[in-house]
Amino acid sequence: MYLQEILEVGIGLVFMWLVISIAAMQLQEWLANLLKWRARDLRNAIGKMLADAHLTQAFYSHQIIRGLSRDLTWNERLEQDIVNFFRRLVRKPERSSEPLPSYISSGDFAQTLADLLIRQGDQATPIKQAFEKFHLALDALPPDRLSEERRLYLRQVLPSLEEQSRSLVLGDVDPSSVDLLLSNVRSALSEDGLQPAVEALLKTLQTSFEFVFNESRLFLPNSAGTMRRLRNGLLMTGVGNPKLYESLRALWTGLEEMASEPDQMFVLAQQRVETWFNNAMARLSGWYKRKAQLASFLIGFLLAFLFNIDSIYVSTSLWREPTLRQALVQHADTFLLQNEQAPQPDGTASPVNTIEELRTQLEMLMIPFGWQTEAYTLLPGETCRLLPLEPNAVWGIRSGEICKRIANAPVDRTGWISKISGWLLTAMAAAQGAPFWFDILKKLVNVRSTGPNPSEQKSSR
Repeated sequence: MYLQEILEVGIGLVFMWLVISIAAMQLQEWLANLLKWRARDLRNAIGKMLADAHLTQAFYSHQIIRGLSRDLTWNERLEQDIVNFFRRLVRKPERSSEPLPSYISSGDFAQTLADLLIRQGDQATPIKQAFEKFHLALDALPPDRLSEERRLYLRQVLPSLEEQSRSLVLGDVDPSSVDLLLSNVRSALSEDGLQPAVEALLKTLQTSFEFVFNESRLFLPNSAGTMRRLRNGLLMTGVGNPKLYESLRALWTGLEEMASEPDQMFVLAQQRVETWFNNAMARLSGWYKRKAQLASFLIGFLLAFLFNIDSIYVSTSLWREPTLRQALVQHADTFLLQNEQAPQPDGTASPVNTIEELRTQLEMLMIPFGWQTEAYTLLPGETCRLLPLEPNAVWGIRSGEICKRIANAPVDRTGWISKISGWLLTAMAAAQGAPFWFDILKKLVNVRSTGPNPSEQKSSR
């Protein structure tokens, strides 16, 4: 009965939502670039995978990853300096001046992680860090607590003890050799002022040896070459980072049955790490889309409020005014002829230009929007407020003795419920994104084109 009119109203609404969605996506992309959402979300995701702040920092400091980042512009560096200045005032750690990459491939992730693990194994990092802490304790001991001769002796014997510990933990751990080494460490470093540091060192050595002894018999015991170095690195990582060890151990379990050669085993291990990374990025992508959709909804609601884009009022106007409805449909047809795909947002466009372009497009489409003001003489007891929260407050802007009142604002609760519902509908439409409404618009226009336009049919008679 009114199918043609309903279809034209639908086309007009969808086209309006498409225009608003493009503006919302543009603003959302600008905000994402300003706040570096992608780069920071990627770092947080990798941080959760590596489960260690120091390892994450080492990962991003690796040249492979640093090479993926662009250089900071002068204004970005100035902004970074200002932020770090205020962070120093509140005694917070400074942010790194190095820009973070927004994208890391699975191959780069696996290669960088393998290199970091191999370094952990070659250096026996837990052992190295434990002896470094002992060196610091030795340097901090005042001269009256330890003679210079004894201090010199300890500095000479420490490298030998560290090398013995590293060689033992990287080789086949023998419980008897471990007990002998721990006994030698205790006797060589026995000093009254260094007892806490000695006990901390012995505890780290004991924990490292026990962990490697228990795990090395079960986890890839027959590996060789690069794969053995990688395995040793993971064992060393597992001493202080059990979460990452658990993840990679689960990924690499069964490699010996699937690859007989060490080189094949290493390649297969890298492929599994890449798959692990890709799965994590897929989850991150879904989470980021929801975050971007929420941002688009909030931006859409802000635009709807600023421009008074009430979808309920617009649909009513389209239904009542055939001329407006048909003109909007004609604009939609022209838009589809000029665009084969939905326009993509440009994150470099300024928000001021985006908002001005949205206003121009809405005016060109003759969509009823915006706020109307009128001169209003305040009555005794009334006040003119931009936010009319007080009793007897009039919504408007004061200009001398005259209040520029918002003329088309709702006057009762029912009107406000309808107005806010229209804004929310506009915001929800903006959150769906331009590609969504572009596809629907094409389908609606195709449905309309299958039958004759009543106005065209009437004119042909």
